[in-house]
Amino acid sequence: PELKELAQNLLIDMTPEGLRIQIVDQDGKPMFESGSAKPLPPAEKLLGVVAKIIKDLPNKLSLRGHTDSKPYGKDAFYTNWELSADRANASRRVLLTDGLDITRMENIQGKADREPLVKDDPEAARNRRISIILLKQSLVAAEKKKANKAPAPSSPVKELKKKEEGVIYFP
Repeated sequence: PELKELAQNLLIDMTPEGLRIQIVDQDGKPMFESGSAKPLPPAEKLLGVVAKIIKDLPNKLSLRGHTDSKPYGKDAFYTNWELSADRANASRRVLLTDGLDITRMENIQGKADREPLVKDDPEAARNRRISIILLKQSLVAAEKKKANKAPAPSSPVKELKKKEEGVIYFP
């Protein structure tokens, strides 16, 4: 009952990567302070509920922060890129505090406004969100196998022997 009012801030769906749980802003019901990575109490509450539900599952997690397309300002040093990454990391910290194991984290990403939830309204509140993806175990295993089979980088000595005429090489 206490979470009923926050139900609209929670979206769950399946993606090719796995089960995606999204904590989204609603008009008038933000999950983070405006322009800040500090989660508000409703976001902390939802993240805590998510942590309780997923903490005993074996899946690795991908955490992604998303923003709307409202810019900070013409000469702003801090942008939606930093904000989205900072919010993803702040969410990671809350999940860890609520009992999630750090070894489950596969990656933490800041996506800025590049993947809007509401495509026809890039400034919509719902575009500001955190995505928690429970990665398919087969996907994680395939990525690790691919990384283990990556060819070793060629040595600089071999590269020097392959120089072509008219090409400039930098050390």
